[in-house]
Amino acid sequence: MKGIKRAISIFVFGCIMMHASAQSDSCRLRISLLTCSPGSELYSVFGHSALRIVDSTVGTDIVYNFGTFNFGDPDFYSKFVMGRLMYYVDQETYSSFKAEYEYERRGITEQILSFSCAEKKSIQEKLFINVREENKYYKYDFLKDNCTTRLRDIIFGVGNQQSYRAQFAAKTNASYRDYLHVYLDRANMPWTKLGIDLLIGLDGEDRMNSNEAMYLPDYLMKGLSAANWRGGRMVLAENILLPDLQPKLNSNPLFQTPLFFFLLLFVFYIVIGSMKSVRFGKINRVLDVFLFAVTGILGFILLFMWVGTDHMSFRHNVNLIWAMPLNLVAVFFMGNRNVKCKKYFFYYSILVLFIIPLIFILPEAINPTLYPLIILLSYRAWIIGRNDKKTLKQSL
Repeated sequence: MKGIKRAISIFVFGCIMMHASAQSDSCRLRISLLTCSPGSELYSVFGHSALRIVDSTVGTDIVYNFGTFNFGDPDFYSKFVMGRLMYYVDQETYSSFKAEYEYERRGITEQILSFSCAEKKSIQEKLFINVREENKYYKYDFLKDNCTTRLRDIIFGVGNQQSYRAQFAAKTNASYRDYLHVYLDRANMPWTKLGIDLLIGLDGEDRMNSNEAMYLPDYLMKGLSAANWRGGRMVLAENILLPDLQPKLNSNPLFQTPLFFFLLLFVFYIVIGSMKSVRFGKINRVLDVFLFAVTGILGFILLFMWVGTDHMSFRHNVNLIWAMPLNLVAVFFMGNRNVKCKKYFFYYSILVLFIIPLIFILPEAINPTLYPLIILLSYRAWIIGRNDKKTLKQSL
């Protein structure tokens, strides 16, 4: 009888030890967020995020990256323009990941996260599911669904997320566009900033809460640093794995900025337009054709990016008020004294002026460097469209 009791005791003890061992093994997971500093190229200027999982049980150190796409796709450029390029989650060894950023002289900051064994296993299982061929692809949206927001949703999707939602000090009443400007100004990319402002519609003016602000890597890192978890901090430790060795860029000289270019264009048109000779009248006609044809072409591009592509952030673009696609059609009738053409330019000149109150309502919806161009468009359209035939003849 004693032997049986002893055997049972040994069996129970063994089960307990095996269970404890299993729990111990499962706790040999370390999950951390890797935040990579911005680079000098447009694709890297906003930084990058990835999730690192170290499993000391099996001796693996894997980085999960949601920002991967197939540059070798034969339809890469058409899919990119149409907003149909599929991004996917990829996994690589930490040493490989680190080597790439070391080569680019970009920094990596690691935040080790405070999760229980079960929660770590849950995150790992989600990533295992995500990397499967049938699950790995997703349609990338720069503002709402990107490589950083995917990680944000995984991290804050564990447990009762309302109890530890990050509340960091975001810019007061800041928009998506505000945060983009921070990086583009720091990288001294005024022309790129102008191009992005031209493309992004009113979605870029949406005011963000702390959760939405974590669509950029630096702000996800800030969000985790500020987040509470079970009465403590969500981040157990923060380490700089690689220092940021990117060179500091000097500010662009004024003559290389869009504002200088459009001011110069404005002055040039005003000076030429003030000349009353027949010769300068012909020059005015050529310049007006160029001005309105270019804005018309730009308008067609913006309209196509809105209605003809899957880019959600390019919808509701107010730049179409001044970059009117019909301008391209109207230039073919400018020299014929067409009454309908004159009326079009007259009403267009008034319509463009409605941008002025819009500037006060949505001050960042239209890039400020475009103001001289917008005033010029209204003025030249008014010259063409007004009813004074003598002035019309001189202008055209």
